[in-house]
Amino acid sequence: MKSILIILMLLYAGNLFSQIKQRSSGTSAYLGVGYKFVFLTNSAAQDAYPFFQLSNGDFLKEIDGMLGVSFNDKVAVEFSPAYLFTNASSGEGYYYKYQNTNFFYYPVYTNLFALPLNLRIKFFPFSNGTSDMLKKVYIGAGGGAMYIDEQITNQVYSENSRINYLGTYTYKNDFWTPDYEILLGINSFSKIGFGFELSYRFVPLNQSRVNPIISSVADNFNSINFTANIIYSFDN
Repeated sequence: MKSILIILMLLYAGNLFSQIKQRSSGTSAYLGVGYKFVFLTNSAAQDAYPFFQLSNGDFLKEIDGMLGVSFNDKVAVEFSPAYLFTNASSGEGYYYKYQNTNFFYYPVYTNLFALPLNLRIKFFPFSNGTSDMLKKVYIGAGGGAMYIDEQITNQVYSENSRINYLGTYTYKNDFWTPDYEILLGINSFSKIGFGFELSYRFVPLNQSRVNPIISSVADNFNSINFTANIIYSFDN
C-alpha cells in the first residue's frame, strides 16, 4: 500500500513539476520508479536479513521513486524517496546483553521497513562524446535521512544450545538516521525508457541500543544495491 502511495505521489508531483519546469535549452524534468535489490554488508545485519531466504522465498527489496531535472545533458538533480521492506530472517540467533545479562535470542518473526528520503546529483561525464551508449552513463552521490522501523519476536534462551527456554518476547524500535550513497548507472534515450544502477549506501546506526534487535547489534545497515528503473521524461 505504501509503495502504491509513493508511485501516485510521484506521478502527481511529476505532472505538476512538468508544468512549471524551465523552458531553457537542454533542461528537462523526469520521474521514475525503480525496483532495488539490497545486499547488506555488515555481517550481523546480513546474518539476520539475508539477501535471499530459501525457506520462504523472501528477500530484502526496495521500491524507489525519483523526481528530477537534468541540465544540458551534463548534470541532473533529483529527489528520491523509497520504501525498503522484508519479513525474511535467516533463522540464526544472536547474543545480546539485555538488562545486564547476556541472553541468546532466536527470531521467530521479523518485520523491517525503512523510508530513505534522499537528494541526489548525477554527472554525465561522456555527454559530449561520440558514443551514444556512453552519453547516458552517469556517476553520482546522494544523501538524506532514513526512517527505520524494526520489530522482532524472539524466543529467548540462556545460551545458543536453546535448551534453557526463558520465554517469547517481542521487541521494537524506530528512529531516524542519516544515509549517504555513491552510484554508477546508465539510462536509455527514449521518452519512456529504462535504466540500471549500481550503488553503495552508508547507513550508520547511532540510535539508542536499548532493545535486543538487529539495529542494536549491527554497527550499520550499509548495503550494495542493484536497481532497475523505468523513467518518463517530460522533455518535448
